[in-house]
Amino acid sequence: MVGYSALTQSNEALALELLSEHREILRPFFTKHQGNEIETAGDSFFVEFNSAVEAVNCAIEIQQQLHERNKTESAERNIRIRIGIHIGDVVHMDNHVHGDGVNIAARIEPKAQPGGICLSEDVARQIRNKISYPITKYGEEKLKNITMPMEIYRVNLPWLAPLPKTKTKSPNRVRLIAGVSVAIILIVVSFLFIQNQGAIASPKNKFRLAVLPLKNISNNQDDEYFADGMTEELISSISKISGLNVIARTSTMRYKQTSKDISQIGRELSVGTVLEGSVRKIANKARITVQLIDAENQENLWSMDYDRELSDIFSIQSEIATSIAKELKVLLAPAEKEQLDKSLTNNVTAYQEYLIGKHNLNKRTSESIQAAIIHFEKSVEEDPLFALPYTQIAYCYTLVGAAGYGNVPRPLAESKARSAVMKALELDSMLAEAHAALGYMKFRIDWDWAGAEKSLKKAIELKPSYSTAHEWYGLMLGITVRLDEALREMKTAYELDPLSPSVSNGLARVYHFRQEDKKALQQVMKTLELEPDYAEGHFSMGMSYFRLKDYENAEKELEKAIQLSGRRPVMLGMLGRTLLADGKKEEAKKLLDELQSPPSNNDKLYAGAIILNYMGHDEEAFKIFEKLVEEKYGIMLYLRVERPLFSNSLSPRYKQLLTRMGLE
Repeated sequence: MVGYSALTQSNEALALELLSEHREILRPFFTKHQGNEIETAGDSFFVEFNSAVEAVNCAIEIQQQLHERNKTESAERNIRIRIGIHIGDVVHMDNHVHGDGVNIAARIEPKAQPGGICLSEDVARQIRNKISYPITKYGEEKLKNITMPMEIYRVNLPWLAPLPKTKTKSPNRVRLIAGVSVAIILIVVSFLFIQNQGAIASPKNKFRLAVLPLKNISNNQDDEYFADGMTEELISSISKISGLNVIARTSTMRYKQTSKDISQIGRELSVGTVLEGSVRKIANKARITVQLIDAENQENLWSMDYDRELSDIFSIQSEIATSIAKELKVLLAPAEKEQLDKSLTNNVTAYQEYLIGKHNLNKRTSESIQAAIIHFEKSVEEDPLFALPYTQIAYCYTLVGAAGYGNVPRPLAESKARSAVMKALELDSMLAEAHAALGYMKFRIDWDWAGAEKSLKKAIELKPSYSTAHEWYGLMLGITVRLDEALREMKTAYELDPLSPSVSNGLARVYHFRQEDKKALQQVMKTLELEPDYAEGHFSMGMSYFRLKDYENAEKELEKAIQLSGRRPVMLGMLGRTLLADGKKEEAKKLLDELQSPPSNNDKLYAGAIILNYMGHDEEAFKIFEKLVEEKYGIMLYLRVERPLFSNSLSPRYKQLLTRMGLE
């Protein structure tokens, strides 16, 4: 690699710095696209994938990320790479790979322009019409040490200037501006021809899809829950198709009452395809009309009317999802087809109670969650074999037990949550929502990190576009200080649910965990643009300002969060900690008095201990922390990742707490 060698000689420190950054940028994309990093040779990578589409989409995302990075860097700090992709057999021997698959990929790579991607003809044939950008034939090339000439293709990336075919012999070493290169190879596996993973988030990416809220055109406005429920279940069904990236309900429901046209919505959500429609419910029948639209030119790609009995509602969802896949030329894996064809209940009353429960759960208040539980329980009374409501009962009781939504004693709430999720899995072991609910319980209630990870990864495997599972997994990874992985998962959740305040704030929190406080502030500002009165957003902003030692703004944001949350104790504790850092001991003491006044509970004990810890009353603070760890109090989860916010965090007692929690 001529560029890298030259840079190493002229500025070795910069070369090594850029090499390290290059690896940090690339590796998360390999994992995201199920790539297996086989070998690193200096500043090159060999990576194998299970599908050509995944390999090329990975390459596109890498080049786009580097292009965006380079726009903000000086020329000498630019990182530009060449990528070569080939399908072929490889042999693994002694931690190395050999064979024509490796050799051809390595020979194709120099044919790419800096920042570009070159493909063999075999790869080009597999990915045609399945990625975001066109490909063009570069020409037939005689590759070094390869007997037969090969047709080479290029991916036309819009940020690169067109490069005419050239017969100039490439140097033996790849010429780079900032000294890095990558070669991607691919092993053919038995299911290669049924894989069609989504490409990068782009307005022109037809595989990135939004389901807009279905309009309720029934005479009875009380049927609004049915239209909303059908929207959510359609999103759920389509999300099972691994070849599509489906925007989550939280983001699309913001367009429920909108005058924006499809192209504008497409740009705002970065989707290429939109599904819209209407629902008319009459007694036990429903008429559902849907249209699939190209978001860029608003062309109607496909439309259909369905007149069915409510008992047949799951088959409608399956038919719509299958039709979308067919129209977009996404091939369904057998397991995906099986999941789509599965009818979860034929009981109309059970299904309607489930939808009403979801309608209440989505309001996210203590009262609405209690109402949701009632309707979910009615649903399973009507049909004890209907698995979905059990998953929602589990989630509701986890919120009640671990997040303070309601007055049910924690042991009872945990017992009900556990019983419900196990029943759901007993009824349907392939239900993504059940695995996600179990994973959420395992880390929020049980502190079973390995078990939680297994369940959340299973949920994502079963439903790749399930943003909630990505969000929960990202939070768990952050809590356990696996911060690069946490950022990747939370960014995935954010791509799938860009207008969700919870997900946006979750991404800000991960930046905060990573001590990237300026990035955290930028992200939380986006959160508050979505929902200005979001208490958790103001809380996150206050914590970031605290870390930046901007105590004045920290106090303002925390006071706003406290006002919006009804004086939530954990926020009072953070404000007390900030006041102490700002030298306002008397004001902090008043907050401590409030937290120590009856009635006592774990929320107030924790917040009080935070202030006591900063006041230097370590013995009293640690006794409270030890009690809370014994009872697996939820907010103690953040003890390790928020380590910089605690005094005496290097003391043996602090380390003992982390060990007991499985975090050290």
